[in-house]
Amino acid sequence: MEMSPRQRVIKAIRHEEPDCVPIDMGGLDVTTLMAGPYRRLCEHLAIDPQPIYMADIMEQCVIIDNGVGEKMGCNTNAKVIYFLPRSWYEGEAYDGTPVLLPDGFRPKTLPDGSLGVVDSEGNVDLIMPRGGYFFDAARHPLKDVDGVSDLDGFSDLIENFDRPSWADLPWDELADYAKGLRESEDRFLVGTFQGHIFQAAQFLRGWGEFMLDLAMKPAFAEALMDRLAEAHMRAFEKYAATVGRYVDVIEVADDLGTQDATWMSPEMYRKLVKPYHAKLYRHIKDHCDAFLLMHSDGSLYPIIPDLIEIGVDILNPIQYTAKEMELGRLKKEFGDDLCFWGGGIDTQRILPFGTPEQVSEEVKRNIDILAPGGGFIFGPVHNITEGVPVENIVSAYQTAAEHGRY
Repeated sequence: MEMSPRQRVIKAIRHEEPDCVPIDMGGLDVTTLMAGPYRRLCEHLAIDPQPIYMADIMEQCVIIDNGVGEKMGCNTNAKVIYFLPRSWYEGEAYDGTPVLLPDGFRPKTLPDGSLGVVDSEGNVDLIMPRGGYFFDAARHPLKDVDGVSDLDGFSDLIENFDRPSWADLPWDELADYAKGLRESEDRFLVGTFQGHIFQAAQFLRGWGEFMLDLAMKPAFAEALMDRLAEAHMRAFEKYAATVGRYVDVIEVADDLGTQDATWMSPEMYRKLVKPYHAKLYRHIKDHCDAFLLMHSDGSLYPIIPDLIEIGVDILNPIQYTAKEMELGRLKKEFGDDLCFWGGGIDTQRILPFGTPEQVSEEVKRNIDILAPGGGFIFGPVHNITEGVPVENIVSAYQTAAEHGRY
């Protein structure tokens, strides 16, 4: 018997086989498309994409229109509840695609032709180089902080790390939006809370600087992570009482892996970082009945048991081309404990550079490995970026829809 979209996803998360593999496009903030590929996909499908809402400023990714997902065979009806602005204005993405941008996000053209997000004191916080595709961090505001007591001067920055000023729609109004979706449609809703700790510390201190902190100033590193965890916990109590009442999944994120290894040794992760993840994730589960999804790129194999131990139910994006992340190994060792959301098609090599036939064969192979017994939701390994041919996007999703029957 055919299931409803929400039933299909929940059954898969519970490690049962639904009627078919759930297929997702845009149900997470990390399974969507950049503005250019999205516009071209809409043109290919003869869908008018306007208006295109730019939800992820830094990665220039968009909110997927329902009609696009349906035409691509997506059967999850999943919807991510972003932190949203009160109002939008007409602007352009990196490639000139007309988009709607948060009203509070007003980058300026700098003398070298780059785009910069400038704060009230004239500091450039984010920058997109001329001809670039993404915004990156232009400075690390805690880079020159020397001691734990000096962190007191940055409490507002720590308290609101995952809530940028332009995402200013109050959470009670965001909850009304989520409630409307829950009551009017059979949608699987994802609350993208984020809750960065390790990655937030890297952003605030500098990627290299914080790694030195972990090795040489562990007390300082732990003090910063503890303050971030405590700030997220306070925020989540408010989130749980509003948006969290209506979502099926809470998404957290902290990139712990590189292409070849975890950012730090597993021993260092367990000693210094894991306690703060555990503290936050336990708090989330104590205040909300939703599943917990963690997004982390890269090679994670040695610490996946730790993530399971601290309450992660769903792992994304399953970067199976990274070291030790072979799909068969992950399914065999962790498939009873984790649901894999992603891992459907490699977005580094096959999707951008393969032929449609190669894409299709890769999708079939991955479904055959991950789908048995449930615990799998098809999606790409992270967002679909600039340069991916439309034909390959169509091939991936068409194959998933055709091959993913139980």
